[in-house]
Amino acid sequence: MFRRPDATPSDDARPPLARLRSLLVEPEAERAQRILGRILEELEETPEPGPWIAAARTLAAEGLISDDAICYFVEILLQCLTSQAASHDAEMLRLYAEIDKVKRAHGLGDDEDWYIDEAPAEWLVLNAAWDARDRQIRVSTLRALGHHDLADLLEHDPDEFHRREASGCVDVWGVDGGAE
Repeated sequence: MFRRPDATPSDDARPPLARLRSLLVEPEAERAQRILGRILEELEETPEPGPWIAAARTLAAEGLISDDAICYFVEILLQCLTSQAASHDAEMLRLYAEIDKVKRAHGLGDDEDWYIDEAPAEWLVLNAAWDARDRQIRVSTLRALGHHDLADLLEHDPDEFHRREASGCVDVWGVDGGAE
């Protein structure tokens, strides 16, 4: 998962295309990561990823990023939907409550969790349901925004989507996991 660097609020009023372009051409990786952090913070406050995904597509059409980088940007730009759904979507709220019950039954505190390979079976089932609901929300958002090809890929071949996302991360940052 992408971890944002600490970023101060931005008053950058430039449109998404200009801001993503500036991130990509910024020669200092640390500064580029701060730019991305500010974008993602703004999306957490106002979860409207559509213009940002359109900007990533434009940059790919211009040859500035790869098609795989579109998947990378889609993944990180849609994280705001997961945050929003975690506090507003009835199914996500239900799953969270069930996950919390399992954690408490096994003696874990609020800030504790398992590594996937250490988790009990009932937690794994709930976690898979959470992931499936999150994917449904992302797919339906991509469809609503007119990105049917990306929605189809995420819905029908999530492993390929995530392979392309990882490749796109390398394309953008120059190293595997460069922005994490």
